[in-house]
Amino acid sequence: MASIVLTGLASNDPVPGVYMQVSFAQGPAAGGQTARPILVLANKTSAGSAVPDTTIYGPDTLVPLQTEDDMIALGGPGSEAHRMFRRIAAVNKDTAVYWMFVTASAGTAASGTIVIATNATGNGTHRAWVGDEYVETSIATGDTPTTIGAAIAVNINAKTHWAVTANSVTGTVTLTAKNAGPRGNLIRFQAAITSGIGTTTTATTDAFLAAGATADSNVTALTNILAKKFYYIVSAAEDATQLGALNSQVNTQAAPTTGIRQRVFAGSVDTLANATTVATGINSARAEIVWAEKSPFTPSELAANQAAVVALFEANQSNPRTNFAGFGNDAVSTNYWKVPKSRLDSATPTRTSIKSALNNGLSPIGVNPNGTTYLVNRITSRSLSGSTADYRIRASHKVTVCDFFADDLQAKLTLQNAGKRIANDPPQGARYPGPDVITPAICRSQVVGVLNDYDQNDLLQNLAQIKEGLEVQRELVPTTRMGIRVPLQVIDNLEQMAVDVSQVA
Repeated sequence: MASIVLTGLASNDPVPGVYMQVSFAQGPAAGGQTARPILVLANKTSAGSAVPDTTIYGPDTLVPLQTEDDMIALGGPGSEAHRMFRRIAAVNKDTAVYWMFVTASAGTAASGTIVIATNATGNGTHRAWVGDEYVETSIATGDTPTTIGAAIAVNINAKTHWAVTANSVTGTVTLTAKNAGPRGNLIRFQAAITSGIGTTTTATTDAFLAAGATADSNVTALTNILAKKFYYIVSAAEDATQLGALNSQVNTQAAPTTGIRQRVFAGSVDTLANATTVATGINSARAEIVWAEKSPFTPSELAANQAAVVALFEANQSNPRTNFAGFGNDAVSTNYWKVPKSRLDSATPTRTSIKSALNNGLSPIGVNPNGTTYLVNRITSRSLSGSTADYRIRASHKVTVCDFFADDLQAKLTLQNAGKRIANDPPQGARYPGPDVITPAICRSQVVGVLNDYDQNDLLQNLAQIKEGLEVQRELVPTTRMGIRVPLQVIDNLEQMAVDVSQVA
C-alpha cells in the first residue's frame, strides 16, 4: 500500500487537522459578507487617509470602506484604487470587497500634452478623452489658445474621479497621472476639435501617457495579507515582478499545511507579444490575465471588472457559473459587461491574435461588428509544462470547481469526524466499530456523498471513473492518518459547435 503523500505534510507531523491539496494538470500531459470575498491591491493618492501596506479596509473593518465616499476619503479621488472601486461597483454590489493600499511610487508621474493653437475664427467644441470618458469645452469666436486651454483644464479637473489632473499654460494643456510610476503610462488620452474654426488641437490620435517611472513595491503588503484568505485577489500591478510575487505567495499558501486557496486577477493593455511574455512567465493555474490591447480601461480596471464579474457569477456555491465564453453577448451577461473597445480600430484583435492569446495564458476581449465587446473565454495563465504546451488546466472553471469541492469536503470531514478514533475496516464477520470510530470504508462513503452532490449539480463528469479511482486508506506511517486521493474530473464547457450546412438539391 503506497502512502498518500501531501506536499509539506511529513509522516512525522503531529499537528491534527484535515489537510487538503488541490493538484492541477495531473496525469500524462498532452503536449457585504460573502464566503469568497475580493481583495484589491492598489495605490491611493496623498489625498487619501488610509494607512498603506499594513491595514486592510472593507465593509466590516474598524475603519470601514464600503461606499464610494469611503473610498474617496481613504484612497483619494481619482486614485488607482478609486478607479478600480468604480469598476467593481458598476457590475457587482453583492460581493464583499476589501482593500490593501500599496505604498505608491515616489517616482515620476506619467504625462501627456494637448496643445491648442490659433485664435478661434468660429464657434465650436473641443473634446478631450481620458480613459473611456470625455469632456467637451465650448469655443467662441475670438477665443485665444490660452483661454481655450484654461477652460479645458478646468473641465478635466472637474472630473475628480479621473486618473489625471490638468494644467494649462498659454494653450498647452498638460495631463499628469495622479499616481506616479510606470502604470501611469497605461492611461490613454485623445483630443478632437470642430473643424473649420481656425483653432487646432494636437493629440488627435489615441495614445498612452508617457514618462512615468520608478515602480512601487507590493512586498510589505503581501507580507501583511499572508495569513488571510481572500479568494479573489485583484492586482493593480501587471508587471512580472509584482504579479509574480503575488502569484508565488498564492501558490505557496494553497499548500496543504496552510490550506488558503486563492485566485489572482490581473489585466494587460500591452501588445500581444509583451502580454504573452508576462503570462507565460507567470504560468499558473491560480492566476488569470485579461487582455485588451490599447483598451481605454487601464490593466487595473480590466482586472477589477473581471474579478467583479467572476465573483458575482460564481457566488452560487452549489452550482457556480462555469462557462464564461462569450460573456457579454447574451441577454443575461450583457448587463454586467462594461468594457469598451479601443478607440483605435487597429487594436481590434484578429482571430489569429485571439487564438495566440488563448494558447499563451491570456483571457482575450473580443470586439463585435457593432463595436461592443465580450470576453472570448476565461482561462488560466497556465499554458506550459516546462517548455511544452500543456492545456489541461486552461479552463478556469476547473480550478473553481476543484477549490469549491476541496472546501466542501474539508468542511464535511471536519464536522463528521471531530473527536473520533481511527481503525481499519473489520474483516468479514467481525464486529463493526461503533459511531466514535472512523474506518476507510466509512470515510469513503463521506467522500462519495460530496461527489454525488457535485455530480447532481452537473459539475463533474465520469462519476463512475472517479469513484473507481478513489483511494481511501489508513496510513501505515503514521497510523493516525487517513489518506485520501480523489481523481476529480470536472465537467467541460461547451465552447464550439461545428455545423456543415450542405445544399444538395
